[in-house]
Amino acid sequence: MAARLGVLFRPEWPPEDLPAFARDAESEGFAELWLVEDCFLTGGLTMAATALACTDALDVGIGLLPVALRNPALTAMEIAGLARIHPARLTVALGHGVEPWMRQIDARPPDRIAALEETVNAVRSLLAGEVVTMHGRHVSIEGVRLAHAPVTPPPVLIGTTGPRGLELAGRIADGILLPEGSVPEAVRWARGEAGGKTTIVYAWLSVDDDRSAAADALRPAVEAWQELGLYGELTERASLGDRSVPPEDDRIRAVAVAGDARDCARAIAELWAAGADTVVVVPRREDRDEQLSRFNAEVRPLL
Repeated sequence: MAARLGVLFRPEWPPEDLPAFARDAESEGFAELWLVEDCFLTGGLTMAATALACTDALDVGIGLLPVALRNPALTAMEIAGLARIHPARLTVALGHGVEPWMRQIDARPPDRIAALEETVNAVRSLLAGEVVTMHGRHVSIEGVRLAHAPVTPPPVLIGTTGPRGLELAGRIADGILLPEGSVPEAVRWARGEAGGKTTIVYAWLSVDDDRSAAADALRPAVEAWQELGLYGELTERASLGDRSVPPEDDRIRAVAVAGDARDCARAIAELWAAGADTVVVVPRREDRDEQLSRFNAEVRPLL
């Protein structure tokens, strides 16, 4: 699989901005557009349907759908409909969801790995046109078969960063989705744990001739990521495990596509070399248009 470049539409941005953003992403030559279902912003499948409908060939990914929020039959129905209307253009990642949010809405399953495994198995079997009966710890369905299963089921990935989730992805999914903050060493490790399957990696983007300014623009995001404490394996490999120590500029640039144009191109190339099949750049929240313009004009010619 050739290395690919994607761009993320941040869920904090107004949803009405998505159609123009998707059309621009396609015209600018991005291979993939990724969307996020974060609580409590916009629905991933709704946004994917919009992006697919207003573009012609752009691949669209959802990363990720929390399994605790969705019945697998309904999830498969919606994915199947999009896959039939827009063949070979959709990828979906399923995952646990951010634990504080799941607890906030009383949707944290007793066994998160069991919920993830059962949901992924059920959704993939339904998309394959099978009759599914499953009575597990989290999923219970009896004799369900989709009337409109897609001719070619879209890839179903698992978004995860822990050894158990990655091992599960290697057994039952089509690939993995890794979040921002995944340094090349972490990508190599995660891909290995998942058996070398397709690997999609999100990466913060900050382009600036002033390399310190590029790092400073990402500092709040990186420190918030550190403070959450959700990604133990990633933070250790990024040398950001000590939350009491503010990250230096060099460390911020090392965990992102950040710095001047050459820094950014080098960071993407290193993620590809580490095994990322697609690097999905995540523009800064406040100045996305300027950032993407600079990325396309200054960074992409170097790739």
